Amino acid sequence: MRTFIRIVLFTLLGGVVLVCAALAWAFTTANGRYAKHWDVHPATFPIPFPPTAADSAAAGPGGNADSVALAQAEARGSHLVNTRIGCVGCHGPNLAGGVIIDVPVVGYWAAPNLTPGEGSVTKGFSAHEWDMAVRHGVRHTGLTSSMPCNDFEDLTDHEMSDIVTYIQRVPPVNKTIKPVRFGPVFAFLMAMDPKQLAPFAIDHTKAHVVEPPAEAVTVEFGNHISKGCAGCHGTHFSGGKMQGDPNMPIVANISPDPTGIKSWSEDNFVTALRTGKRPDGSAIDPAMPWQMYGHMNDTELKAIYAYLRTVPPMPKGNH
Repeated sequence: MRTFIRIVLFTLLGGVVLVCAALAWAFTTANGRYAKHWDVHPATFPIPFPPTAADSAAAGPGGNADSVALAQAEARGSHLVNTRIGCVGCHGPNLAGGVIIDVPVVGYWAAPNLTPGEGSVTKGFSAHEWDMAVRHGVRHTGLTSSMPCNDFEDLTDHEMSDIVTYIQRVPPVNKTIKPVRFGPVFAFLMAMDPKQLAPFAIDHTKAHVVEPPAEAVTVEFGNHISKGCAGCHGTHFSGGKMQGDPNMPIVANISPDPTGIKSWSEDNFVTALRTGKRPDGSAIDPAMPWQMYGHMNDTELKAIYAYLRTVPPMPKGNH
């Protein structure tokens, strides 16, 4: 009997030692990756872009074309931030940041304050620092950030400029957000697969395009503006279970597969994003921010649909 008890105790002790060793490896590896320094190529773009011929024409004889260009840039930036790019989804409607995940066993992940107020992480940023943060997922110190830059790496210089122009002029909010903290789940995910941190998943040498495709119901434009959809729906747009947050529901398949939206018409697609209802009348899970994306204009939504019809159909779950 004593021998049996010793065996059980040694087995339990060995298990505890293995778990502790695994946790130590995971936290050390994950924190090391989060502390990696990145060399990001310089990027410059005007904020805002200079007036165009259309801006000068709108200003009229003796008018201020710069003021017109600024107003147009703010309007475009507002649309991108609040709708198509969806910055407000993580950073909040006032862009002052907020908690996204706070589960001890998973970790703590919060979006920082982008406003000009106290606690802002972007106050005084140059165009290059904005580029580092958004399109590269790199903090101004050069270290890894938790920004999902793979969703935004294809933003053009003009779109970046419009976004920054708008954010620099939102009302300041004084709010300080605590830094990201890994729990065991986050630590193991980052240690097992560095690409769980977006900066490890992109090509930092890729040149940035200056102007976006023309706004039209085309596959090209739809491809450009659907990049952010891949963040949740996956590179194949087939959905499935996302890693990390245990409360995240199964993501829908939006590829043209029978388990996806093969049977959906263009009108079905637009209506679903405007009303939160699928063609069969069922409600779309509120984790999908359809209210935000539904404010895209008809051209944008129809272009996304046109592009999604061209991607290879994939069974649900090949995230």
